[in-house]
Amino acid sequence: MVQRSGRELVAWVIAGILLLVGVVAIVIGMTSQPFGSFGWFAYQPLADVAFAPGDVVFVSRTTIVGFAALSLGLITLAFVVGRRLARRSAG
Repeated sequence: MVQRSGRELVAWVIAGILLLVGVVAIVIGMTSQPFGSFGWFAYQPLADVAFAPGDVVFVSRTTIVGFAALSLGLITLAFVVGRRLARRSAG
């Protein structure tokens, strides 16, 4: 039977929670907030006006937080697995 230290178990739990939170936040961010529509509706070649988009959101804050949590979870998971493999090869 494999013995795990308390710190390793906490690291596994943190990695799992971060992965779960990241995936849920990405799904919520992608499905709940509609993306801004964009496109050309008129063409005026000789106008001296620059086009500046208003409050168009392509990626919501929830999605960005989800990707950050998912990234941290994957980094933590990689660290725990690497540490586990290093301990197995040294012992």
